[in-house]
Amino acid sequence: MDRAKALEVLERWERRRGSPIDPLFQRLVEGDEALSRRDKAFCRELVYGVLRWLSRIDHVIERHSKLGIRRLDPLVRNIIRLGVYQLLFLDRVPPWAAVSEAVELAKGMGRQGAAGFVNGVLRAVQREEASFSYEAPDRTSWIALFWAHPLWMVKMWAERWGPEEAEALCRANNAVPPLTVRTNALKTDREGLLRRLEAEGMEPRPTPYSPWGLILGKAEGLTEGEAFREGLFQVQDEAAQLISWLLGPKPGQRVLDLCAAPGGKTTHMAELMGDEGEIVAVDVSPRKLKLLKENCLRLGLRIVRPRRADATGPLPFRPGSFDRVLADVPCTGLGVLRRHPDAKWRVRPEDPERLSRIQLQILREGARMLKGEGLLLYSTCTLTLEENEGVIEEFLRDGGFELLDPREEFPGLEGLFSPEGFLLTLPHRHGTDGFFAALLRKRG
Repeated sequence: MDRAKALEVLERWERRRGSPIDPLFQRLVEGDEALSRRDKAFCRELVYGVLRWLSRIDHVIERHSKLGIRRLDPLVRNIIRLGVYQLLFLDRVPPWAAVSEAVELAKGMGRQGAAGFVNGVLRAVQREEASFSYEAPDRTSWIALFWAHPLWMVKMWAERWGPEEAEALCRANNAVPPLTVRTNALKTDREGLLRRLEAEGMEPRPTPYSPWGLILGKAEGLTEGEAFREGLFQVQDEAAQLISWLLGPKPGQRVLDLCAAPGGKTTHMAELMGDEGEIVAVDVSPRKLKLLKENCLRLGLRIVRPRRADATGPLPFRPGSFDRVLADVPCTGLGVLRRHPDAKWRVRPEDPERLSRIQLQILREGARMLKGEGLLLYSTCTLTLEENEGVIEEFLRDGGFELLDPREEFPGLEGLFSPEGFLLTLPHRHGTDGFFAALLRKRG
């Protein structure tokens, strides 16, 4: 049943390729009460594994099939993809089982005539797996093929950091990321949370950079435990925890959080403020704002004021009325590919430039809301120059703001900052998601 469900998710995702996989998986798998926890976990492994390695899997299928990958029936194509993923990447599934289950899946889906074809392709892959070679005209093309990333993406990173780092980044993007949580400092401290999660069997260990973070060795049943229900923590990657810390909101201040939902950074700022003051949390999505409200309720936070509005403006607030502004803008998400591998196949080469115009608009609108001498933090979870340094360079040309270098205020974290003072975390260097942030001060 888990393979059939994985097939359904992949087939539907391929039909609507421009949409994220997470909501689809949540609805079809996590929301299916007929599936056991184990079934859901295996289904996640199959779906997200295929998406991580999609172009490499398709290359292997092309090499062992008389038909081109695009000429295959979509259902048959995804059945073979599931089989190839298990043969190449899942040691715990015996090869005979991967082939047999794929054949039975084809028959069960009314593709009896294709069962022999499925069997033939997978048997050929199984026979030649050990001796299969990946050939490409140059190093960058080989990285893109072997590590299953679009060529334009690899070229972009190779031009910036060199081919060795580009390959290391692609390798890190294909690793299954750990689950990291942030301590709710209003209810406990990190040591207290560590002991509670140890008792729940989660095998926690402290994060190296964030003083609130814990990396979990096991996470099964995490949101069903007492510590979660008591609001002792929020699930949040370590790099994301650094964003609110960098802005440094103080108790009693009025803070504007743009593109806030579902509220990871919002709730962290409320905790840093001791739940004193006001945070106006703006988002355009009612569904995400509902999640933000639920998180605030569970964590016991009272100062967050959710507000539905378009952050590109004009915002319905008095200009110059906020002490701090966080602009955590929508982006291509290329820093979080290990969590959202489908983005590799959704994002297009022209998207960074297109999104940079929206990001600059949001940043300017946030700047308009800020008091003189107030702090503005711009952040993304992507790794393109157009959306990061390029947006800041363009914004600073407007005048009225200065770029701050906060490295001296964060001893021990200097390696996370660029020479200009930008925060830049990278999966292959720091073991975190990829984030960019720039801290700006409004001139009085």
